[in-house]
Amino acid sequence: MSYSVLTNGEILRDINKMLIIRTDGIGDLLNATPAIALLRQNYPSAEITVLARPFNAPVLIGNPDVDRVLVFDRKVEHRVLSQQLRFYHTLRQEKFDLVVAMQTATLPHLIAFLSGARYRLGRYQKRFRSTLTHAWRGKYQKGKTHEVDRNLELVRLICQGEGNRQLVFNLLPDEIANVETRLASLGIGNDAFLIGIHPGGSSFDKRWPEKHYAELADRLVERDNVKILLLRGPGETELTQNIQGMMQSDAVIYAPQSIRELGAILSYCNLFVCNDSGPMHLAAALNVQTVAIFGPTDHVAWHPMSENATIVRRDMPCWPCSAHKCKIGWECTKKLPVEMVWNTTVMSLESSRK
Repeated sequence: MSYSVLTNGEILRDINKMLIIRTDGIGDLLNATPAIALLRQNYPSAEITVLARPFNAPVLIGNPDVDRVLVFDRKVEHRVLSQQLRFYHTLRQEKFDLVVAMQTATLPHLIAFLSGARYRLGRYQKRFRSTLTHAWRGKYQKGKTHEVDRNLELVRLICQGEGNRQLVFNLLPDEIANVETRLASLGIGNDAFLIGIHPGGSSFDKRWPEKHYAELADRLVERDNVKILLLRGPGETELTQNIQGMMQSDAVIYAPQSIRELGAILSYCNLFVCNDSGPMHLAAALNVQTVAIFGPTDHVAWHPMSENATIVRRDMPCWPCSAHKCKIGWECTKKLPVEMVWNTTVMSLESSRK
């Protein structure tokens, strides 16, 4: 492993305003929350702002370590030159003292530089890396380090202490009350043993076959008489309908209206079964009993950060590839046997009932 953990970083002075850039997925943002918490611990008086995508930004509502969220929609902000210039002008007027480019990409480095901040922290990779004032210069091997630890290691350059690896996602009281009403309207009472299933994912290679999910759901109903809730995201209507059509038993299909509502629903689930996806990380942040199905993704880097989560995967000689192109048809995901997932699910069920 070509890096070392820094536990006594340089503490920067006169940090009154800080910007953290995390404009990628739900999982990326949630796995950054422990590092954000360490920044708050070391810079308690600083105003901490996070730049996040519109769909993901609500994840930070109720986060005690975040003062503000700036919504950044690259499709809008960078559509034409005048909009780009307006965005950077507005950002520069904020007069941030420190910008943390927490994702390794060219655009966050450019944003950090054009913000005019005195200090700019990021990883010494991608373009504009020379504009960073504080850079982590190591390299990570696949299958070695979790994303939470990568983020913590980055901010330790300017922080002291180890930090806590617990993801931060806080539901509000009215959100919990509202989802209880919503579930009741779907015929799901407080006495139901509820198993949530989200069969979707950000790409085809991550999705376990529909027929396998249908078989798993039927076996769960037959064994334990549980209530199955098929959760779907945007563009996943056909996917969930296909699974219900293949099932011999009944399931409730529901599309949460927001990430916040999804989180509240997950908090009511006795068990959650899913692919490697954003909802998986949301369940991990809520410590929901979870069975997560992994394919080509680096499960060491992206497994759900929770003691209540278990992953199921086929060990392949080509792992980890994280590739969206595959010469053998994504056998790691598509040929993962139902029996493997079933056995893990039964063990998780027994744990949830203790």
